[in-house]
Amino acid sequence: MDLLSAICAVTSLHLRREPPELSSWIQTAEQSIWMNLESPTVPRLQTLLLSIYYWVESGRFQRAFMLTALAARFAAAMRLNYERPDLDSTAREVRRRIVWSLKIIERYFSVGLPEFELCPIEAIYINFPKSEDEFESSRPREQSAYKLYTRLEGIRRDIMKLGRGLHPLDQPLSSLVELIRHHENILSEFSAELPYGSRITSAQVASLLDNPWLPRLLAMHVSWHQANCDLYRILVPGYPDAAPSVVLDAVDPARLLFAEEQCLKHAANAIQILTTLNQESASRHMLEFDTAICAYHASRLVLYISRFGKSPNRPTPEFAASRAELCVVALKRFFPSCVPVAPIIKELESSVVVFLQRHNHDHDTWGASSSTAGRPPQANTNLSHEQQTVSPAAETQRLAIHSLLRQAEFSDAEDDHPLPTRAQSAAEPSQGFPTPPSNAPTSAPPVIDNSLNTLDTSIIPASSASGVGSQLPSNDPGITGANNSWWGQNMPLAMGPVPDVFEDGVYPFLSWTGRQDWEWLLESPR
Repeated sequence: MDLLSAICAVTSLHLRREPPELSSWIQTAEQSIWMNLESPTVPRLQTLLLSIYYWVESGRFQRAFMLTALAARFAAAMRLNYERPDLDSTAREVRRRIVWSLKIIERYFSVGLPEFELCPIEAIYINFPKSEDEFESSRPREQSAYKLYTRLEGIRRDIMKLGRGLHPLDQPLSSLVELIRHHENILSEFSAELPYGSRITSAQVASLLDNPWLPRLLAMHVSWHQANCDLYRILVPGYPDAAPSVVLDAVDPARLLFAEEQCLKHAANAIQILTTLNQESASRHMLEFDTAICAYHASRLVLYISRFGKSPNRPTPEFAASRAELCVVALKRFFPSCVPVAPIIKELESSVVVFLQRHNHDHDTWGASSSTAGRPPQANTNLSHEQQTVSPAAETQRLAIHSLLRQAEFSDAEDDHPLPTRAQSAAEPSQGFPTPPSNAPTSAPPVIDNSLNTLDTSIIPASSASGVGSQLPSNDPGITGANNSWWGQNMPLAMGPVPDVFEDGVYPFLSWTGRQDWEWLLESPR
């Protein structure tokens, strides 16, 4: 009954219905956990996992995070991380899927931070899940998509740990290229097992529209491209997730250029998968949250490489912006009411606007965008030393906008009075930021054209050399004459007020407010 209540609650969320029983369903499910806290069982753990999922989808990230720790304790106490040969095949498969589902939930809070790793892969001694095809053959083939996806989880986690481990370095690492090559080989060998090869075509995506396993199959392919992006972005100078400049300065420039090209290729492929699905499918598929995360990172890479890349084949700013806009359109369609995805959509929208404003501003200032292309962003010299300097610990702990741990906004206060959330901070000045003087300008943040929010994917062809940039002014009043404003004195690249979502990225109460996802947008090339 408790498990059934949890299933009903989660199903109601996906159906976007709120029956009168909804609150009682989740209360019944969660109450059974607390009443039997000392007696974990597989059904209770399944109930707990569904409850966690419910709270994530409801935006209660703090509660979901704490319950995830409890679920990890349940699994460890029941020793689900070990195989049980004495059980039948179905029971063993249930145990495997519980553990790997817990591992996937864990990644949505943080990846590569040992203090938040609740179920270390090194302590998992069970096999990966089996293919659905081994349990039933009457439906379209699943082709081991879930098994391959969980394997990619471990690969991506190792790559993230490598990237985080490089941030504190203050001298070259002679073994860096060798480490990169090691992961390259792993990904190359893995690609041979992908059902549709290393690149699933638009025609193949279209052929899967009636396959009930489509979300898994696409998530698997997008995840593989993301793993490659995670790896090669380490070698993209100036990128927020790249190795420090002192490390990259010792790497062969040809190797850096190759990494940039690989980032662009895999990011473009990931975007193509999502946009093809949006264009070809008449149904709104229930996609995995990780698909939105991958689309976000792919869009960022395309925008960054367009602005600072060194490859002669890098995309034009207009084309890069159009790719990001297509992702936004697809995310709005497939995640219309998904609370965890909302910040991703908001930041991508704001990023495109600021990206094109900066492009137009640079074009007007220096005459031609090509004169500054191929150079990584330059640190803003108007910032104080404290603002420019980020401790290695803070840089290592930086979390992306999609991290549920970052969105949870946990307080480090020593009393019972909660610190204000971002929504509350928007209504009143925060003690952690300088407050604008009473005579400071109150111009509105950049406005996102409503037409962009309802963009028809058919109006931006793949070969487009001009797109949404034409809808933005090249001489933005927020850029010119802003040097004497409060924003010009306190924000990078005096270009007027920064969109609200960017203010969210420097929330003062967290320890992981190092260099943020969007900061390069506000920097100028050297």
